[in-house]
Amino acid sequence: MKKTTFFSLVLLYGAATVGYADEVIGRAPSNLVGQTLGGWSGFLVGGAVAGPAGAIATGLAAAWFGGEVQEATGLSEQAYQVEQVSGEVVVVRSPNRHWRTGDQVLIKANRLHPIEETDLTFQPEEQQIFVSHNLGEL
Repeated sequence: MKKTTFFSLVLLYGAATVGYADEVIGRAPSNLVGQTLGGWSGFLVGGAVAGPAGAIATGLAAAWFGGEVQEATGLSEQAYQVEQVSGEVVVVRSPNRHWRTGDQVLIKANRLHPIEETDLTFQPEEQQIFVSHNLGEL
């Protein structure tokens, strides 16, 4: 009896955690590196030539130009459109991993992580302790 209850609770808990995962729904180009490099360069040059107002104006223009140059040269990085559990769609950069549409992920620190590596699921030893602790109250 206790084994069936234990396995039933583990199965139900495992199925419930997948429902809280975010889902990759598409891709989008990311030109953040080009914008950052262009913006900082423009800020420094504009500040040296025209003072504080020149730094701000040149920095903004150079940030836009840096993103355009990165896109035109085909060096855009990969960003992903992710539909969160709440239904909101956000764009998250993922420079070190590639995802397919439909992958279940979790956003941590503005990066995508596979649902298997997240804290949403207990390890088997933790599940046993968790379930046996709660079964003791029955």
